[in-house]
Order: sequence, then structure tokens, then C-alpha cells
Amino acid sequence: MRSFAIISLVILSGCSAPSLGMRGAEKTEVTVGSSHFVVHRLGNRAEAVRTNFEAGPAARGVMARGRRAIELGTGCQLVPGTFDGDPALMRAKLFCPPVS
Repeated sequence: MRSFAIISLVILSGCSAPSLGMRGAEKTEVTVGSSHFVVHRLGNRAEAVRTNFEAGPAARGVMARGRRAIELGTGCQLVPGTFDGDPALMRAKLFCPPVS
């Protein structure tokens, strides 16, 4: 029973965790429309992890919402052609103009 509880905690704690290559990244929670994301940023790379369940018609447009979540969560633009992933995890390279 004790090992079941430990395994359950490990599984549940990984739901919005960054991928291995993004360990140590800055984390921001973002909501776009009906989708909730945790956006992780490390240097010029970012990923959005969707943390809510969406199916059927509600899931339409989730990739566009993930793209927008990365922009909002980082304050940067996405480098064209670098956005990819699936409805649960999206990645992109960032272009962040210098602050004047």
C-alpha cells in the first residue's frame, strides 16, 4: 500500500513537469480560452504543457492556443517553423527582442 501511494505521487507530480531538456526552466501558468498550460522557458526555447482535459469539439484549436500560451508566458515571438508537438506538449524556439 505504501509503495502504491509513492508511485501515485510520482505520477501525479509529473503532469506539468518540464521535459528533461527543460529542467531548471522558468515556469508560468497561462490560460488561453478553454485551455490551461504551464509554460517552461529556458534561454531561447519554450514548451507548453496542457494541464486540463479537453476532448471532442472543445479540443479544436488547442495547438493555436498552445502557441499563444508560449507567446504570453514568455513575452517573446516564436521563431517561424520551430513550433511543433501535440495537443499535450508543444515546443518552440523563441525570438525575444532586446528591451530598450
